[in-house]
Amino acid sequence: MTLLMLKAIRLPITVLFFVILSGCSTLHKNNIDAPQVIFSTEDGMPIIAFNTELRLTIDLVAVDRLAKSAKLTQEEWLIEYFSATNRDAFSPDSEFFKLADIVSDNDLKVTKIYIEELARYITQAYFACKQPLYYEYFQQRYAFYKEDFFCDSAVPFDLLSRYSSNNIIYIDPNRVRDIHIVFASKDNNMMSKFGHISLRFVICPEAKSSKAECDANLYQHIVLGYMAHIDDIKINSIKGVLGGYKAYLYANSFMDVYQKYTISEFRDLYSLPLNLDQKEREEMLRALAEIHWGYVGDYKFINRNCSTLMQIALTAISHKFAKEPSLNHLYWRPDHFFQTLKETNISDAAQLEDLQLAESNGYYFPSTEPIYKRAFEVVQEAMVTTSYTSLSDYLIASPIERVNTVKNNHEYMNKLAKNDYLLEAQLLLEELSLIKSESLMNAEMGYFFDEYGVDDIKVHMMKNLDAKAYDVFSDCVLKPMLAVIQPKKRSHGIPTVESFKASAIDDSCQMEVKANSLKQVNAELEALDPEKWASVKLAVYYWLITIENITNYKALRG
Repeated sequence: MTLLMLKAIRLPITVLFFVILSGCSTLHKNNIDAPQVIFSTEDGMPIIAFNTELRLTIDLVAVDRLAKSAKLTQEEWLIEYFSATNRDAFSPDSEFFKLADIVSDNDLKVTKIYIEELARYITQAYFACKQPLYYEYFQQRYAFYKEDFFCDSAVPFDLLSRYSSNNIIYIDPNRVRDIHIVFASKDNNMMSKFGHISLRFVICPEAKSSKAECDANLYQHIVLGYMAHIDDIKINSIKGVLGGYKAYLYANSFMDVYQKYTISEFRDLYSLPLNLDQKEREEMLRALAEIHWGYVGDYKFINRNCSTLMQIALTAISHKFAKEPSLNHLYWRPDHFFQTLKETNISDAAQLEDLQLAESNGYYFPSTEPIYKRAFEVVQEAMVTTSYTSLSDYLIASPIERVNTVKNNHEYMNKLAKNDYLLEAQLLLEELSLIKSESLMNAEMGYFFDEYGVDDIKVHMMKNLDAKAYDVFSDCVLKPMLAVIQPKKRSHGIPTVESFKASAIDDSCQMEVKANSLKQVNAELEALDPEKWASVKLAVYYWLITIENITNYKALRG
């Protein structure tokens, strides 16, 4: 090692001298008769050592002194020390590689993650609460801390909402009554051909609420699930199979999930309770939060999908899942994973044996298709002559075609004005069309941003919009889109409350004062690539016409 190399590492020469002297020895995993000194001062005082029980010991006062002399923090000094030394004792093993694969950004080097997280484990007082999975790993390996940490704070999640691009919620572990595996039945889309699997947190109104009150508190229930960053309505099949999309552990409100699957996609939802005690539920909550805030990985339809990623995560988090023999096999099909879980003692499958009872108890949410089919039949009978032969035909038709069909049928219009039941059926169909139109609009927008490139779009908009219009673009278009395709990630675990104080939620994008700026934004996005923007523009236009249709129908109410 040359002096130039020593200088590049920025560690004091005396530190590097001991790094070099101690770098060739290895630490045996048997108990030792005397402490093994890894790094010491020039006069022989140990700074980093393993005691006779193989517990890592570090003199943080001495580390602080050395760090200050090098104008570094303790964490920075340890990172540079671990980077400079070449010891198996401070290198990732196979278990850490598995853990990093499910906890951190997969684009980062595992050795870099290991060194940085080890330094934080040693120096950060709340590491156990911010990064519980990494803390458990390091504690098992190094046993640096003699006492367990108690985490009493609520756990934050970045909720992906239909109505907000920045919705940080906090979950009190004491209010989590149950955790369920949620299975959405199959769909015709390629990525949903075998269903979708996720987790549902049953959150109580208060810590002392009854089970019935907790189960009924649906609007506060949260669902966590792995998904590709592009809606499967517009997903590229080749990229879905071979790779090209990013997977994240998204958080959604249960009611949004309910609407997406049972209403928009006509799929059944099964909610399977897991047999977990309060301690296990809290551990799972905090561990999943660490993954939610840190994980970014490749999404692949066959081997890196919602099912395999969830199985790997739950196995890493829960000893019950890790010890279950039937889960030694990795299930790439969500339906097979769900069926296997039903047959284990981990879950309470009895709750789904009688689906009628399960629906009453909040464990089964059937597709709403029969309701909308009945509404279509009511409208069809009253309209007498129509070109729609099925509900799907009606939903495929453009909102302009739909409303013109009604306006041109004067007899039907009179019936709508006089028959409340018929009017409600017509409204129900148009509101369903709105939900599907909204899904398509968001999918088209996400596809445009992903295909064209967020950075290129930002450069173009910054160049061609004034400051006011760019702020509107940032708040009303870019931020909501990035919440889906590039969720906020932090490589240092669960964020603290303080880190969100500067984040303000802008809910004024519907205000008239921003209308002119939004028109400018739309014009510039279209100018960027008229051909690619055309499908987005059409989807937005149909969405607006559908809203207008609903408003006009509601005006017929007496």
